[in-house]
Amino acid sequence: MQLALVVIIYALGPVALLYACKKSGFLNKFGTVALAYILGIVIGNIGLVKPEYKAVQNNFTSVTIALALPLLLFSINLKQWSRLALKTGLAVLFGIISVIVVTVAGFYLLKDVIPDAWQVAGLMIGVYIGGTANMAAIMKALDGSPETFILVNAYDIILCIFYFIFLITVAQKFIGRFLLPFKPAPEQVHLSNEVDDFDGWDAYVGIGKLNVLFPLLLAVVLSASIVGISLFLKSYFPVDYQLAGLILSITFISILFSLIPKINQIQKSFQSGMYLIVSFCIVVGSMADFSMFTFNSIYLAVYILIVIIGSVTLQVIFSKIFRIDTDTTLITSTAFIFSAPFVPTVANALRNKEIILSGITIGIIGYTAGNFIGITLAYLLR
Repeated sequence: MQLALVVIIYALGPVALLYACKKSGFLNKFGTVALAYILGIVIGNIGLVKPEYKAVQNNFTSVTIALALPLLLFSINLKQWSRLALKTGLAVLFGIISVIVVTVAGFYLLKDVIPDAWQVAGLMIGVYIGGTANMAAIMKALDGSPETFILVNAYDIILCIFYFIFLITVAQKFIGRFLLPFKPAPEQVHLSNEVDDFDGWDAYVGIGKLNVLFPLLLAVVLSASIVGISLFLKSYFPVDYQLAGLILSITFISILFSLIPKINQIQKSFQSGMYLIVSFCIVVGSMADFSMFTFNSIYLAVYILIVIIGSVTLQVIFSKIFRIDTDTTLITSTAFIFSAPFVPTVANALRNKEIILSGITIGIIGYTAGNFIGITLAYLLR
């Protein structure tokens, strides 16, 4: 009975969290992902989750991540890449380079005081180029510990709050002292009308309609098929790299299927993938305990702080050299550091709706590239 209750919380917890965020402005400020970790940590430290549930937890995390990745990637539109102006394309390139350079520098600076620093570097590449889904996938690919995953997430959330406040308050004015102002092209279309909600309760409204539900169920079946194919392909990778091969195979095959218009246009695919990610976060949170927050773990916070401040600073330097404007630089940073769902909020704070679609497209590029870059870099640093 107790195990059944835990499984129900894992499976339906995201519904409760999404509803709570809709009803409470205070909770909504934290977001469903952060609340998922909190809920998981609570049920994992009050005796509800027993040690013998470990196998169930491991299976749950494996299934949710494997199925979530295709659902998230089906919605990417590679054709949108061509819509990015040259300056935005350069901003993407420099944003990725900045994260990689600073992450590698931080690794060599702190590798002697951070256990499994090479895995941590891969996780941070995943989350600061892609998002939580990438970090979760990379954790599985590298066979990382849930404790490390939770710590990186916890410090990331705490430190990124301050950067987010900076973005929506004084960032435009401050960074604008060094960079050019945004100048829309004469043929610029008001692209914000094309943007759908990415997160929150409202993003799931209408998911039960037959014209949405049936194609979505087919997408889930296709996701399961892709996982099955990837499990088969995994056996062709060296033993030490089979988990990484599994995640990369799922990613690559999913991107190929996203090129098929009927699959790419399935509604609520991205939201369904995010639902599984939130469920994953609850499970991972329940696998951690408070004893992991030790004084030594503060070095993780230092590493994350170095990556956030260092990558943003380096990106601004690149933008100054190559004459990339303030708003494009800030929305690129938002898409990488926070991922696509935060783009509309920051664009609104910048009073520039025209950069929303470019920002979301940049975030989706991050989702696509995050796994490849994060896993590759981690093994290079190993």
